[in-house]
Amino acid sequence: MAETNTEKTLEQIQAENTALWEQLTKRNEQYMMGLDKVLVAANYDETKKAKLYNKMMNELAENQKAGVTARQLYGTVSECAENILQQQEENPERSADWLIALDGGLLLGSIFALISGITLFTSKEQTETGMGIISLLVNFIVGGLAMLIISKYTPNPDAPKGKRGYGKYIAATTGAMLLWMLAMTVSTFIPTTINIALPAVAYLVIAAAGFGAKIYLKKRYRITGGIF
Repeated sequence: MAETNTEKTLEQIQAENTALWEQLTKRNEQYMMGLDKVLVAANYDETKKAKLYNKMMNELAENQKAGVTARQLYGTVSECAENILQQQEENPERSADWLIALDGGLLLGSIFALISGITLFTSKEQTETGMGIISLLVNFIVGGLAMLIISKYTPNPDAPKGKRGYGKYIAATTGAMLLWMLAMTVSTFIPTTINIALPAVAYLVIAAAGFGAKIYLKKRYRITGGIF
């Protein structure tokens, strides 16, 4: 069930789907409604779903003229959904940029929150302070942007020699890390009255929450295309 209609806008596809829905028999409508419930429960991407339904309903509208039902074309609802979801697992598409940035930001930000917490707990110096709250927030945001930039230039070892992109990857990685280091350095100049340091346990709680959010969101939205 390969997806087509990539030349059409999402709005055009959705409008066409509305018209196609009116052409379906009651039996085929019930089939598509049952399939939709399964895909919604599986968090199937809405854009991909619109394209998939467009293809299916075009096929159904044509075949039902000869008395062929959705079940005859695609099997049971469960079988059809399983096939669609299996194809998604085998051929995952790159997630939206904001999801990749969020995933990377949660990882880097949580790592540094954890480091701050552990450092404060193990430090023998009573005057030792952790990363300020604004600096920590900057770390989450800029860290996510850095991970997004790097992910866009991941080299392809299977490409022909000279087109694998190692040079661009090194340049992107260097630039992203410099951007991140610059942002973190600038944030240290923010007055401590605003950039307030937190107690050790607070950093550990933030780290745990960040790691937990990363795991949950990665699973819920099936985030792919990032570095980690």
